[in-house]
Amino acid sequence: MLDSAALDNAPHLPRRNWASIVLVLFVQGMNSFSDNFVKMLLIALSIIIAKDSWVGRHMELWLGAIFSLPYMIFAPLAGYWSDRFSKRKVIVWMQVMQIICFVWLALALWMKRVPGSLEICLVGFFVLAVQAAVLSPAKMGIMKELAGSRRLGRVSGWLQVTMLAGILGGMWAGGVWYGTEYEKTHDAWMSALWPLIIISIMGIFELIAAICIQNTPSHTEVHWRKGMALEHFESLKIVFRRRSIRLAALGVTYFWFISNALSFILVTLTKELHPDTGHGDGPMELAKVAGILGIGVISGSFFASHVSRNRIELGLIPLGGFGLVAGLLWSGLAPLGSSWMYAGIIFTGAAGGCFMVPLYAFAQDKAEKHEKARIHAGMNLMDCLGTLVAVAIVALMKVANLTASTQFLLLAIPTFAAAVYIMRLLPQDLVRFLMLAAVRFTYKVKPVHMERIPATGGVLLLPNHVSYVDALIVGSASRRPVRFVMWDALYNLWWLKWLMRLIGTVPISATRAKDAIRAVAAALKEGEVVCLFPEGQITRHGMINELLKGFELMARQGDAQVVPVYLDGLYGSIFSFQGGKFFTKRPKHLRYPVEVHFGEPLAPRAATAEVVRHAMLALSAEAFLKRKSWHHADPADLVAFANALRLAEIEWHHPGDVFLSLEPAGSIIHRTVKALTQVLPGTKFIDHPTEAHATHIVAFTTRNTLDKLTGHERLAFCLDTSPANFPLPLLGSVALAKEAPPPPFSESPSQPDPKGARALLPADPSPPSTANSPRPTILRGYIDAPTGILLTTEVPNPPMPSGDKDQQLGQKAGSLGRLLPGLIIESTAEGALITALLPDDGRSISLPGAKMDEQGFLTLP
Repeated sequence: MLDSAALDNAPHLPRRNWASIVLVLFVQGMNSFSDNFVKMLLIALSIIIAKDSWVGRHMELWLGAIFSLPYMIFAPLAGYWSDRFSKRKVIVWMQVMQIICFVWLALALWMKRVPGSLEICLVGFFVLAVQAAVLSPAKMGIMKELAGSRRLGRVSGWLQVTMLAGILGGMWAGGVWYGTEYEKTHDAWMSALWPLIIISIMGIFELIAAICIQNTPSHTEVHWRKGMALEHFESLKIVFRRRSIRLAALGVTYFWFISNALSFILVTLTKELHPDTGHGDGPMELAKVAGILGIGVISGSFFASHVSRNRIELGLIPLGGFGLVAGLLWSGLAPLGSSWMYAGIIFTGAAGGCFMVPLYAFAQDKAEKHEKARIHAGMNLMDCLGTLVAVAIVALMKVANLTASTQFLLLAIPTFAAAVYIMRLLPQDLVRFLMLAAVRFTYKVKPVHMERIPATGGVLLLPNHVSYVDALIVGSASRRPVRFVMWDALYNLWWLKWLMRLIGTVPISATRAKDAIRAVAAALKEGEVVCLFPEGQITRHGMINELLKGFELMARQGDAQVVPVYLDGLYGSIFSFQGGKFFTKRPKHLRYPVEVHFGEPLAPRAATAEVVRHAMLALSAEAFLKRKSWHHADPADLVAFANALRLAEIEWHHPGDVFLSLEPAGSIIHRTVKALTQVLPGTKFIDHPTEAHATHIVAFTTRNTLDKLTGHERLAFCLDTSPANFPLPLLGSVALAKEAPPPPFSESPSQPDPKGARALLPADPSPPSTANSPRPTILRGYIDAPTGILLTTEVPNPPMPSGDKDQQLGQKAGSLGRLLPGLIIESTAEGALITALLPDDGRSISLPGAKMDEQGFLTLP
């Protein structure tokens, strides 16, 4: 059986582990169902015979107190058994004990009106509670052994959901079944006996499922100590030893205080709605309100489990606390028995589920392996104290003859105080959760290889910088909380500073480099995950800019592992520069799809700018070759589709562009241009220009067909297959000088120019533009002739903010252009080797003497 660390690093859990998790969920769900089914039978019985028994008049309070006592008496012993012995064996033993308890209760009910029958039932229920107390730490502790830490948040959510479903389902089924039987027979005792017999038979199936759970190891290093059975508060000492676990345990205790108080109040509510005990309406109404509460709790727990599927979201806790306050006020102020009251109960349950799930998961994750079960046993002891407090408070409210509505309102007062206290403890988690929730609502973020983020210790995340929301995107994809680096000029804005301080942003100064390095290194030494964008600026051309080397010192001084990150699919969102502008764009999708690819961790001294750039390119290629877009490609011409897909990634095209190929049909350029219209919706392909397309044309040519340009094209790509042609000055623009220039657009092919008046001129920084000499911008690109793969291209130099010293060149003399996204380049002794050309294609392209410079341009010597 794999240990927790091995399970965390595995991309998928072994099937045997998944099967065992399902079996544990089934066993504990059915166990909770059976316990609460019996509890509801006894409460329903007490509603009918309340006038005949002093015990029956307050049965819900007796059962609440009795069920709590075993957790107080046997909690340390139960924790020891689960720590010492195989948790799977403990679960099996407890299923046997449950069946014995059911037989006891059935005999007590069969005796009917024998004096003390109801009290004998309470004794049997106490033994059943002992069984539940011993089972509880075993079922919780076994989950980390089966799932590991990384998946514990999700699995813990499932555990709580099935437990709550069992509790509330058992209460609903017990009340409905009893009420139905009583309407038929009018025998209060026999109406409880036959359902109990059926539940006893179901216990056999629970036992079989428990036997099939994967065997877990025992821990012989945990020894019995003299007097351990009497050390009732030993587990509490372990819980209170660490502040984080202590606060989580107190939060869980408050949840069980509220949930038990609500369950007691629901009995009062039922009696107010159905005071006539001569029919089965009372038990059925109690089942109804319990089911309504259950719908809310299960919904909230599912939501919390889903949100915590990759990491434990502590920000849900204060939200759940304030949700409980709102739900209690809602339920108390709504008219008795109205739909609004039931809706308030549902909302209260949902808020409780959101409140409880992350607390349980956090406490279990922070506990050491050898004391996990005892910590859970200590938490159970605290939960029982909360239950007893609930019993006492509800008893006082019943003595005061307060209505159910008034009791709801009174419970809202301490709940509000608890929610405020929790918010003060977790302000950073709350704000981070709300911010990331907004991101997840806007973006569909898919983390890839998230397990590559080290579980502990300082980690420096280095993503490419694509948009203004990159930091939030990375934060939503990481399973650990992330702190971000921000220039102090932005950090110190008065309206932003409080928020940045709250979420733990690390401010750095562009003028004090040493201070910046020390600030980030200090956060890394403290074991934090810090996200830094090594480009230092958002890309304005869609490709990776030069990586600044300051992160190298930060990683080394902070002794932190470095994880390269690549954000794929984000260029094109409204917060990116796609289309030549930020923000003022129409969203393309309601939830914009984004993938966050995490690379393998690098040692501090191995993480140089060159190594990190190579890792980013490798992640870019991995993302590119796995895109869903490939499903729409023509299998017979993947090369043209790959060229088009890569061209669509960079900044040159505008909505409504018309693509003109000046190369013959069937050529790789012609096929690539046609594929572009498939990749870029809203664009059009033409073979011949017309005046209707003026200023919208983007032409694709080679050096041999440059003379076919009319001069009215917005842009032209001159693609070459010979690297030897590139170490020339920039093409820049075409000058058209003719004695009598032809019309700008002609439906017939252009006539040859015998004088060779069309000439390629070097770039002119400010060339004149006249009617006789229009100058379209010409960009060069390189196509590998044997494969047809477009490797590089130039892009227009993007506009930069006034006063900004940073430059993002789209063109560079003496280069082959920028390497296109989705390609991997490796330096070799002969030059450069380019791979990741097509999906499932192992070919490579060798460029003798070529290399990629720091800015991303492919150059020749």
